[in-house]
Amino acid sequence: MNNQTLPGGKGLKWLGIAMLVLGVIAVMAPAVTGTWVVYIIGGVLLVTGIAQLFSGFRAEGWSAKVIPMILGVITTLAGIGVIGNPILGLGTLTLLLVIFFIAEGIWKIIASLGYRPAEGWFWLLASGAISLVLGLMIWNQWPVSGLWAVGILVGVNLISTGLSLIVLASAIKELTRQSK
Repeated sequence: MNNQTLPGGKGLKWLGIAMLVLGVIAVMAPAVTGTWVVYIIGGVLLVTGIAQLFSGFRAEGWSAKVIPMILGVITTLAGIGVIGNPILGLGTLTLLLVIFFIAEGIWKIIASLGYRPAEGWFWLLASGAISLVLGLMIWNQWPVSGLWAVGILVGVNLISTGLSLIVLASAIKELTRQSK
């Protein structure tokens, strides 16, 4: 890859710093972060539901109108419900995370055993065990875990993404400096 195809490192660096700061804030205030995530999801559901309703109204013939209108009503009501009761939405989102982490953990553990002759199979096994333990830990404290789990996970994701962008920006800067 030559330096002509590399994105600007300065923009990546500042984006990384911003994401890192937001991630630290999210980890420090996980309940607030989780609630905002739920509001965003509720807003997306509401806008999607309204768009489906408009699509249904604009369709020609009742057979083309029924499904989009039913889905539009359900999605709009789901959005209103999530926005109207963010704690319930946070609990539901946390339950989905539990299911995801447990299923992912089991899959990774089983998959790692298939890779056992290969070097590094243990890391997939370890990742699966961590996912499984995380899912069980969140489940063990559910629904109370809804107050911290989503916010912590979003925060950790922002921190790891921010750090990776900062490291990438430094590598791009070094590569650009070496090519001159």
